[in-house]
Amino acid sequence: MFRKLLTVTVALVVAGFAAMTVQAQSNQDEIASEVDAVLTNIVALAEAFPADKYEWAPTETVFPFRRHLVHVSQASYFILGVGGVEPPEGVDVAGALENVMEKEDVVAFLKQTHEFAVSSIRGMSDDTMDSMVSLYGDPERTVRAAMLAYLRHNSEHLGQLISYARMQDIVPPWSE
Repeated sequence: MFRKLLTVTVALVVAGFAAMTVQAQSNQDEIASEVDAVLTNIVALAEAFPADKYEWAPTETVFPFRRHLVHVSQASYFILGVGGVEPPEGVDVAGALENVMEKEDVVAFLKQTHEFAVSSIRGMSDDTMDSMVSLYGDPERTVRAAMLAYLRHNSEHLGQLISYARMQDIVPPWSE
């Protein structure tokens, strides 16, 4: 009886540790999946928006459409950087606003950023996600919280881009 109880106890402890490992990794997967969904929609809008409207903005005081898209990519590299992730070789993050001008280049930059962001978040270790960083000079937060702020940032821009599209009578592709 004691042997059976001991065996069951050990099995439950091992299963509990395994579940904690799976749960911890799924945090990265869950965040990456949400980032993937938002960036997929941003890329879809970038592809649907006409090239001749890329410099259009509803007023003079807000970003034009292209600048939103490039900004999303630039911010992606910046925020991922607080998690210790370096941009791929050859990606000119700082010069992108001035150098990524044509629709096809903007879409390509977004797609590259999209793939990089999702794989980088999925590849972060638990220790990295739990480490403390400063973002925008705010009090320290975990890298996990910084990735959630990144998700919020992209979601805000997605909403703005949807508004831009609707003002141009463009239906977001996922809504058709």
